[in-house]
Amino acid sequence: MSFSVLSFLNAVFWFNLGLIPIAILQTRWKIAMKYSPSLLVALAILAGVRVFFPLDSPMFLVVNSRVVLRSLQRVLEMKFGVVSVWMVVVSAWVLGGSIVLIREMSHFLQDRRTRRSWVHVHNDQVVRAAEYLNIPLEEIIVSPQVGTPTVFGLLRPHIYLPDVDLPQEEWVWILKHEYQHILSRDIWIKFLYLILEAVCFWNPLMYKLTKKLSDLLEFRCDYFVTRNNSEDENQVYLLSILHTLQKVKAKEKAPPAKLRSYMCTSLVRTQADLLLEERVNAVESRRRKHPLRDAAILLVSVSLFIASYFVLFQPAVDPTVEDVDGYVEITSKNAYIIRTDEGEYELWVDDCFFVDLSEEEIRVSPMNQLTIREEED
Repeated sequence: MSFSVLSFLNAVFWFNLGLIPIAILQTRWKIAMKYSPSLLVALAILAGVRVFFPLDSPMFLVVNSRVVLRSLQRVLEMKFGVVSVWMVVVSAWVLGGSIVLIREMSHFLQDRRTRRSWVHVHNDQVVRAAEYLNIPLEEIIVSPQVGTPTVFGLLRPHIYLPDVDLPQEEWVWILKHEYQHILSRDIWIKFLYLILEAVCFWNPLMYKLTKKLSDLLEFRCDYFVTRNNSEDENQVYLLSILHTLQKVKAKEKAPPAKLRSYMCTSLVRTQADLLLEERVNAVESRRRKHPLRDAAILLVSVSLFIASYFVLFQPAVDPTVEDVDGYVEITSKNAYIIRTDEGEYELWVDDCFFVDLSEEEIRVSPMNQLTIREEED
């Protein structure tokens, strides 16, 4: 395996290609819920990993593009004084990605200061629920300034809970849900896609996917928590979410501090009634498992992921005059030059186009011994 700028660009191309079906599935919840939320998250991670390992296999198939990539290469190589279009594009790419990261870092640091200012309170129902689930109490923070159950933190994630009055049974389900975010490393998944957003900030699908990813992770947590539940247990779980949303809305007269960072999860959002309805329907529908179908989709995806390391797209490169002279016998009997209507020169060998020539190249041997024909000939 080797690394080059071209391999990185190919990795970005494959990632954005894989982004299209994933984005379509994640933006259409009725379609997405036909598949396992875990499967969709796995596909999103698989596509993202391709960018983080932009390597070339020593045995790859080279696809030479004479139209799209070659035309793009010519545009990128254009110069305005000492500045090339390529330099401008790379600078804009780095600048745009830096802005995305700096903005998120600013939100993250601001949220960390906000969290440190929160008042910690004791809630007996939460303590009993945590002890019932064997969740360490030092990982749980209850505060009246928390707006909705949230997991925050990359290296040392904590569960933040609002100081609201809920029965212990409902706190058990809420803690199960939030702790599942920690077990599933959901903050790390969001961190992965934050980096990808910085790399592919120019792709509008990237913004849609990062926004929908938060909702999809909530669906996945719902699925993990309820997949082995009875109908009565699912009803209690859904009531826990609904009651939490009601308590959050009731606090809007004196709204708690809101976290702006992407690096956190939220059980409910006050402006997500439609999404909440979809979550309720997904839990109540008891989606039938299709292990063979899910395995087939994953197998095809993994196969395409591996195959992407063995296909390299690059602009077609014509051989130089020295290359042509070294490998092909060029004489006045088997070769000639055609001058096109645009004033350009083409070398033809055995009546087949071989390479474009410049005016300087046609003046050196052996090109200067060949007949120059007009294109209409």
